[in-house]
Amino acid sequence: MRDAFGREVSDLRLSLTQRCNLRCVFCHMEGQPVAREELAPSEIEAVVRAGTRVGIDRVKLTGGEPTLRRDLLEIVARLRPHVREISMTTNGLLLADLAAPLRAAGLDRVNVSLPSLDPATYERLTGVDGMARTVAGIRAAAEAGLAPIKLNVVALEGSTAEAGSVDRLLDFAQDVGAWVQVIEFENVSGRVDPRVYRALHSELGRLTEEAASRAFRTERNRLHDRPRYTFDSRGRPVTVEVVQPVENPAFCAACHRLRLTSDGRLKGCLMTNAGIVDLRPLLAAGAEEPALVRAFETAIARRRPFFTASAGTGALAGPSGPALPMAGARP
Repeated sequence: MRDAFGREVSDLRLSLTQRCNLRCVFCHMEGQPVAREELAPSEIEAVVRAGTRVGIDRVKLTGGEPTLRRDLLEIVARLRPHVREISMTTNGLLLADLAAPLRAAGLDRVNVSLPSLDPATYERLTGVDGMARTVAGIRAAAEAGLAPIKLNVVALEGSTAEAGSVDRLLDFAQDVGAWVQVIEFENVSGRVDPRVYRALHSELGRLTEEAASRAFRTERNRLHDRPRYTFDSRGRPVTVEVVQPVENPAFCAACHRLRLTSDGRLKGCLMTNAGIVDLRPLLAAGAEEPALVRAFETAIARRRPFFTASAGTGALAGPSGPALPMAGARP
């Protein structure tokens, strides 16, 4: 199914919880209003099954930190028959023990947040001395076949902008057979401290600039039209994908994603809460699948590109109103 701007909707980013065992300075919590309620595995399955009726065939599990759900393996197993791909974004702290069981349950691949390979920098950015556990989780994911692994690295001055940090990251990615995904730091209202943003924001960072200048192959990811560069580092190939959403109409024009909040609301865009469709009354009433399908259709009809060339940078296209401030504190 396509929205009013011709964008096919094929991906569902599904937040399982707002709980997290890190306190990352760059976290935007998926732009979700604060909530403690979490959907049950059966409810998640019912929503995804309905989503497949409008063209959803890929699901990304996220949070908060999805591995904090004790029923995570059940959720993955329930979703496996319904979609072509199930992936997960995680901080990796609990992944060493979960990677193999998750693969057996049906998980295809993982994105692992890795802000730095320097233990002190990792702790400064996340609030936890956890780098070694994250690295162990990444290695376990590689051994379990959760591939391709993408290492999520938020472009920050003082970490991914420095030569030594870049070299260590590239060496590690090559060692475990992972891709590097460089993500622009987003100043999401109510979620990110503006002082931290001003101090750390880097539009691309040295890692991306190096990849673009040395690439022997450049591709585009269908999702958000993200550039993907493959280049030689120390005689071996490494792939870097760039997620640069801020002030980028092309990124929004190629967005194929809906979001499901951890408490059961369909959301068309990370950056705004306008147009949310609340599934909770339907789920509480035990609604049949056609009602959930109609809710998906409504959410898709309400989708608007956040950044548009015609409306000006940072403008929300269409009649759905201004961007709403995000919730201020995680539960």
